[in-house]
Amino acid sequence: MKIQDYKSINRILNETSAKNKPGEIYVDNLHTPYIQFPEKFLISGTSVTQPEFGDIKEFVQTILKYIPEAIEGTCLLPEPRPKRESGKLFFVRPMLFGSSRFLYVFSVDMLYLGGAKSEEIKKVGSQNMTPSIITDRLYFQTKIIHLHSTKEDGESITDFEAKRFQGGVFRVESERDDSKPIRKFSEIFDEIDFSDTESKIREELGITADVWKLGRIYSPIGIDYLSLSLRFLIPSLPKTIQQFRNFYPILTHSDSGIPEETLKKYHEYLSSFEVERTQSKSGNILWKVIQKSSDN
Repeated sequence: MKIQDYKSINRILNETSAKNKPGEIYVDNLHTPYIQFPEKFLISGTSVTQPEFGDIKEFVQTILKYIPEAIEGTCLLPEPRPKRESGKLFFVRPMLFGSSRFLYVFSVDMLYLGGAKSEEIKKVGSQNMTPSIITDRLYFQTKIIHLHSTKEDGESITDFEAKRFQGGVFRVESERDDSKPIRKFSEIFDEIDFSDTESKIREELGITADVWKLGRIYSPIGIDYLSLSLRFLIPSLPKTIQQFRNFYPILTHSDSGIPEETLKKYHEYLSSFEVERTQSKSGNILWKVIQKSSDN
């Protein structure tokens, strides 16, 4: 996108204040969360590799209609982070707790990932274009990372750098190929499988089956952008911040040990989630996520 394009969207985001429409949270068989609504709406087709500004603006208006709490007051990044996540929009907002800065990162998929009936396909996709789909859901991810710095253009954030995770030593081996451009370490990092490391972190944080009912369906922690991240299942910035402020030292005290009171609050938050196993309309496994009332 051109600078003036994403800045125009950011102005809309800063002027927005509304409540989410009621919806139910699910995690599909690819372990991707989405929110489903009682009504259906159109997701227009767009370029697979580089969506046009008009398509992006139209999709942002759809987000603002259904889950405005997720992106109000944020900045839309001019390109995906990581770059390989084409077809997704990334919205960010820095915040300060104690003496540490953090970054709220909300991503939403412009592509329809579920099965669609023939009558729901308004326009068939082509080689470089996604189909136009009538749907009732938005696929999303909500993360918070420990922030090192941001790059800005005026009041708009254009990029960011996370504080690197120091809880382990990672070795990357790659073959030198003079015919290919040199890749940043962060780009190589995005391709590494950290599932074993994340499993050890869950163990160190005491995230047992009694505490986190979703198990491996969706991990509440991860490693993203060279950093340890906390992941949330509610597409709402205010609600996410309200929860995160109770246990943010998890991202800042990972080397020196997590305060016991912080872990207690985090476990209370995780225990507020329950899950019901069901099936999608195509017969795949599907999990409905329910959050019990909580003081967090």
